[in-house]
Amino acid sequence: MTRNDLFAGLSADDRGVSETIGFVLVFALITSTIAVTFTVGLGGLEDAQLAERDNNVERAFDVLQDNLDDISRDGVPSRATEVQLGGGELRLEQESTFRLNDTATAGTVVETGSLTYRGAGDTRIVYENGAVFRMEGDDGVMIKPPDLLIGDTVVYSLYGLGGPTQSTAGDQTVLVVGQRGVRETALDDRTPTDNVTLAINSSQAVVWERYYSDLASEHEHVSVSTAGDPDVTVTFDADHYERFVVHRTSTRIDFSD
Repeated sequence: MTRNDLFAGLSADDRGVSETIGFVLVFALITSTIAVTFTVGLGGLEDAQLAERDNNVERAFDVLQDNLDDISRDGVPSRATEVQLGGGELRLEQESTFRLNDTATAGTVVETGSLTYRGAGDTRIVYENGAVFRMEGDDGVMIKPPDLLIGDTVVYSLYGLGGPTQSTAGDQTVLVVGQRGVRETALDDRTPTDNVTLAINSSQAVVWERYYSDLASEHEHVSVSTAGDPDVTVTFDADHYERFVVHRTSTRIDFSD
């Protein structure tokens, strides 16, 4: 074997080794990229699915508010709303309390109840006293406000959710059925004097306080306090209004498949 033949053989072997190493490196890069994309992409997809699930429930609660308003305003006997749970939990609770006191007549009207959906993480979608909230832990936003009119006349609608404490969870679609119970004009003071106070105890107290504080900044005869118990106290200087009306509606809530 000549010297040239020896070097030619070595060169051929080097090219073979280089091609093998190159293939291994490219293959490793491809598989690593696929693994990272799959891991990160799947996690992002799951997060997007959970967020969309909560958004769907939020839209369902918008419809729920409209349906319960039909019971309160129009006196329809019942309304039903579909809610897709998507793995979350829907619960009817009696922990929230709304108490209206008319100091002039010593009249008191109380309603309780909230409907809460617990979704991804700390997210909660809540309906109580005519309003809809989206909560993240202790804070959140009011998606739809309660039924309240302030002008020369104040018209306040007090909503209660009755029925047994109940919950349901899973992937199914639940029918939330509201049936009209008490529906009355609890107060109609045409010559109001002194004050009307609203005392709120609620897990959504931070957002209620924000809502009524914004209202107080627009209406000088409304004030808000968070000192002591209850969580929030709203005071209306009733003698500055021509009339103060309180509509009260208590609706029984049941879950159906």
